[in-house]
Amino acid sequence: MRETRELSVSRVVLPLVNVMGEVRAAVPELSQEEANIYDRQIRLWGLESQKRLRAVRVLVAGLNGLGAEVAKNLVLAGIKSITLLDNHSVTNDDFVAQFMVSRGDVGKNRAHSSKAYTKNLNPMVEVESEDGELVNKDDDYFRKFDIVCCTESLPTEDLIKVNARCRNLGVKFFCGHVWGFFGYYFSDLIQHAYTQEVPKLAKAGGPGPAKKRKMEDDTSAVIQKVMTCVPLSRALQVKAGKASTGLDRKTSPLFFLLHVLLRFYDKHHVDPCESDKEKLVELRGEVATDLAVDKERIPESLFNTIAKEMCATSAVVGGVLAQDIIKVASCKDPPLKNFFLFDGFECCGLQENIGR
Repeated sequence: MRETRELSVSRVVLPLVNVMGEVRAAVPELSQEEANIYDRQIRLWGLESQKRLRAVRVLVAGLNGLGAEVAKNLVLAGIKSITLLDNHSVTNDDFVAQFMVSRGDVGKNRAHSSKAYTKNLNPMVEVESEDGELVNKDDDYFRKFDIVCCTESLPTEDLIKVNARCRNLGVKFFCGHVWGFFGYYFSDLIQHAYTQEVPKLAKAGGPGPAKKRKMEDDTSAVIQKVMTCVPLSRALQVKAGKASTGLDRKTSPLFFLLHVLLRFYDKHHVDPCESDKEKLVELRGEVATDLAVDKERIPESLFNTIAKEMCATSAVVGGVLAQDIIKVASCKDPPLKNFFLFDGFECCGLQENIGR
C-alpha cells in the first residue's frame, strides 16, 4: 500500500488575472475522469495547480520542431485549450525535428497538419489550428489567450511588437528559437504572482545567541511572491557598463551569440546555417560595438554550433520552455527570468536576467 503523508501547509489560491487586475478565466472544478487522467500530475504539483492549468488558453505560433515540442508538453499537462498558428507549408526540412507531420503533409499548412497529432495526445484539450501571420493579428485575437508563445522566425522588430501588444493586454509572452546546437527562449510575464513551498524553520535549543534555526522535518509553509519582468525591447537594448542591468562581465557569451543570430535574421530574412559562419563573424563586431563589449566575448567557435534546427536541441529547449509555461499557468514555483540559453554542444543550459 502506498504511504501518504500530509504536509502542514497554508493554502493560497491565486485567481487567473491579468496585469490590470481583471479575472481572465474562472478556475474550473475537475471531473472524476480528469482527476483520474491527471492523477500523477496532481500528486506532483497539487489539485489547485491542475485546476488552474485546466483554465489556461495558450497560443503557439510557429509549428517548427520547437513549437511542436512545446505544444506536445502543454497538451499532455492538461491545459484548457491550445491554438496552433503557422503561415508556412510543410517541407522536407521539417522532418528533422517536427514530429507531428508526415510525408503526406508536404505542401500543406504546418498548423493544420499538426492538429490531428496534437488532439490525439489528449482528447480533453481543445485544439484549434489557424494560418496567418502573428504580427498581423489584432487586439481581439490576442485577448482570446492567457499565454502567447512564439517559436517561429520573425524579425526582432516584429517580436517586440507582438510582445508590446501582449503586454498592453495583460497577456503573458514567450518567444524562442533553435539554431543547430543552440537554442533560447525569452519570457515577459509582466507581473506574475506565484506560490512557493518552503520548509519551515524551527528554533533549536540553546541559550540566547547560541540558538540556531533548523529545518523542520515534516512541515512546510507556502509563501506568495510577485515577479516583475521587463519587455523584450528593454532586454535587448541593454548595454554593458550600466549598473543593475544584468549585462556585466559575468554574462554568458551565449547571450551575445543570440544577439548575432537575431541580427542575422533581421538582415538576411532567413535563419543561418553551417555555410554562414563568415557572415556571422562579420556581425560579431557590430554586435560587440552596439553592446559596448569586447568582440572576444563572442568566440568564433560558437558559430561552429549553428546549423538548421536539430531535434535534440528542440526537445531540451521545448521541454524547459513548456515547464516554465506550466509554472506560470499553475502559479506554482518561480519560473526562469527572463532568458534561457542552451548550448547543446556543451550540454549546458543557463539563465540570464537582463534588463532586470
